[in-house]
Amino acid sequence: MQKTIIEPNGKSFQYWKDLWRYRELALNFAKRDFTVRYKQTFIGFGWSIINPIINMLIMTFIFGNLAGFSENSEAPYQMIVYAGLIPWTLFSRAFSLAAGTFVSNAELMKKVYFPRLIAPLGSSITSLIDTAISFAVLFLLMLFYHYTPSPRILLAPIMLIPAMFLGMFLGLFVSVFTIKYRDLIQVIPLLVQIGQYATPVAYSMNDIRTKISAKAAFAFLINPATGFVSAFKWCVIKTEVFDWRSFLISFVWLIAFIPIATKLFRKAERTFVDLV
Repeated sequence: MQKTIIEPNGKSFQYWKDLWRYRELALNFAKRDFTVRYKQTFIGFGWSIINPIINMLIMTFIFGNLAGFSENSEAPYQMIVYAGLIPWTLFSRAFSLAAGTFVSNAELMKKVYFPRLIAPLGSSITSLIDTAISFAVLFLLMLFYHYTPSPRILLAPIMLIPAMFLGMFLGLFVSVFTIKYRDLIQVIPLLVQIGQYATPVAYSMNDIRTKISAKAAFAFLINPATGFVSAFKWCVIKTEVFDWRSFLISFVWLIAFIPIATKLFRKAERTFVDLV
């Protein structure tokens, strides 16, 4: 018979042992989130295909037709945009779901003990399912445009993992503040929308340096998502140049936020019941 040991100080490894022991619960959270999202919808998980395509068309019009970023593009511009949307959508969805962890799972967390990190981990798995569907659509676009990717595309799934964890840990950091300041929940979608246009999804860092300015490029470099989004596009698009600076900066953001967000989250989960 298994024993559950709940230690209030959180200083031992028992919490992390429980996290491993409750790993199947993360899959249940993922199944719940995926089912609830598409339950009683006529198209169902088809929205995982339709939403990114609509987003691709909008960004193609704005950055390709209006801003002129598609002028010197050797690869089909629509495919470049879609390739950028895959890691960005994974990052932003992991961020949004993790940021709302305490609020969206408050009733369950009040009643049942489980390591609270299980909830955002489960939500991130849901994001990976949507990403896998988008990846399949990307291959269909390649067939449609008769585009042959480079062997680097084998690295593309690997580049998605840090993007997901960066979004999740940034979300965990924000979730600590959503407990007390509920207005943040309403602000998050706006931040995500702004972030999509401030991240090299439909353009590259080289475009920023040549068409705007080097100073503007620095502002884009410090964007946490820039490096991982650009790295994924480099894996898919043959003409993309790997930007080491942005990649290393994104990696530093990830390494920094893992301990910071985890510590704050562990501290908040012991007292959030009194505030929600």
